[in-house]
Amino acid sequence: MRLFTQNGVTTTSLRDIIKAMNDGKGVGMSVFYYYFESKDDLVNACLSTYFDRQAQDAIEILDDPSLDVQDVLDGVAIPLIAGIQKLSEAFADNENWYNYLGSNANLVNGFMTKIISHLAQALSRWLEQGKLPRTVLTDAIDTETLAWLISDGMSSVIDNRKMALDTSNEDEMYAVLFEGAVAFLSQLLGRPLKMPQAITSLRDMTARC
Repeated sequence: MRLFTQNGVTTTSLRDIIKAMNDGKGVGMSVFYYYFESKDDLVNACLSTYFDRQAQDAIEILDDPSLDVQDVLDGVAIPLIAGIQKLSEAFADNENWYNYLGSNANLVNGFMTKIISHLAQALSRWLEQGKLPRTVLTDAIDTETLAWLISDGMSSVIDNRKMALDTSNEDEMYAVLFEGAVAFLSQLLGRPLKMPQAITSLRDMTARC
């Protein structure tokens, strides 16, 4: 990930990776191929590991009983933005990095599979505490199904809005994408939610620049 962030995934060669292994002392090519079939296999392994870390950050926030719905949204946005920025750096030399990630649905699905039960438990907790209103939807389905609706719906909103956007300002683009996602979440849960402070700060900083 260090090499990918510094040089870009496309620009970083397999030879660069081999040379950097073993604390910069390098290894034989056969050692690499013992663990990975190709550079793409390594890229997927790196991304999978990275998504696992992001999922763990989200789980810790979701499992905190002291946090409200808005608190969780604000908290999850921070590692999520950091993750997006990290991936943007790694794929800076590949204009189609977003599509690359989208085509690797197993990574995204793996992330959601790890956090979905925690999201469902948080939804149950908020409903019991009255922090979320009872609606026709929440009375008709269980919270795990609701959690998957949130996941699938927000992904669709972001994907479709991104295809419609044409902007060279990446920070502003993600702010607009989050706006749509938060609006969807507010409608689905029957509770008005604000844009995460981290997104608002990012947009304000971009406007000043």
